[in-house]
Amino acid sequence: MSVYKRGKYWIVQFNHNNRTFTRSSKPTRKRDALELERQMRQQIVDTQILGHREHIKLYDACDDLLNTSKESGAYSSLVTATNRFKDYFENIPLDEITNRDLSRWVEFERKRGIKDITIRLWSRQFNKICRNAKRLGYYIPEYEWGEWIVKDKPIRYLTDDEEQKILKELDPSIVTDPKHVKGRQAARDIFIVMIDGGFRINEASILRWSDIDFDNGVIYLYRSKVSNDDFIPMTNRLRSVLLNRKRLVDGEYVFPGKFGGHKTIKNNRPLEAAFQRAGLDDISSHNLRKTFATRLLNRGAAITDVQHLLGHSSVKTTERAYAAFVKNERFRQTIDLLDQQVVPRLKVVKQSCVSPFLKLFYLFFNLTPWQTTAIFFHPSICFFRINNRNQSSRKKLIH
Repeated sequence: MSVYKRGKYWIVQFNHNNRTFTRSSKPTRKRDALELERQMRQQIVDTQILGHREHIKLYDACDDLLNTSKESGAYSSLVTATNRFKDYFENIPLDEITNRDLSRWVEFERKRGIKDITIRLWSRQFNKICRNAKRLGYYIPEYEWGEWIVKDKPIRYLTDDEEQKILKELDPSIVTDPKHVKGRQAARDIFIVMIDGGFRINEASILRWSDIDFDNGVIYLYRSKVSNDDFIPMTNRLRSVLLNRKRLVDGEYVFPGKFGGHKTIKNNRPLEAAFQRAGLDDISSHNLRKTFATRLLNRGAAITDVQHLLGHSSVKTTERAYAAFVKNERFRQTIDLLDQQVVPRLKVVKQSCVSPFLKLFYLFFNLTPWQTTAIFFHPSICFFRINNRNQSSRKKLIH
């Protein structure tokens, strides 16, 4: 039976397409349980057979995504975006939001002084809300974002000279206070981890010794922003730095915090201070990750390999971030060809000195080219050779 009693409540349970559906009815009457079963079966027909979906309110759709994204590295950005949507839109069904509503919201945020690059980031969070609602079986709106007034800035990365300036400022031997020595050593090590491994600042801060395999030369890590496990091969410099740090640091984390646990982003201020002392006011810790990527691309690495090393969920993300750099480098290398001195290379073409008449002559008499040419210089030798050949052919006929 699809309806049975458990205690004082009736339970609805039935199978559909090898899937079991179960629900408890709050009323104690069997008639109400049968009505609940009819509604459940009708809902299955509407959603799975007829393609009908349920409606969901905007606030509920935002909360559903937040509940499943608490471990994501972009959770704070998602919270900000959902708050902006809740402040502007009423708690209407998600599928009732139109292009006109989204355009008015964009203009509202622009009047508040929000730049398009930030609004575009929030619009991507709205896309996530809709994708999550569709996955849960709800109606979503049909919408399309307009054009963004965003100028792609050139990628800021460190040159070799700038890297040496920062390493000089992070040299622990130039300070005498033991606290400062320890802090600069930690900042120098995390600097090399980020620029040689492409780590985000939060990924480098929570690195554990158990994640490092010195025998195979790789570092295993979990990227919370994209929720995947990954590994990064170590360069010789990175491996040397981590081996030296292992002799100096005890505990679970590679970069332990001042009061236990791991370092936090706020505790990496010595690194930011080194940028200021080196005169690089436009550099932040994230530019080290960009330096890692641009150096790989500049040395001919494939864009898909760079994507995996950076931990991007899609190669389109890598292409969108570094396409301008690759294009500019390709143009620069093309223009550099004009500065190269061109050395003319003459191609020697070998031409035959034998005239067409001589070619026909030696082909007719079955002679080599030098025998044919010798007719005009040593006739006696040539005719002697011809006669000998004729005599040999006559002997063959006689025998």
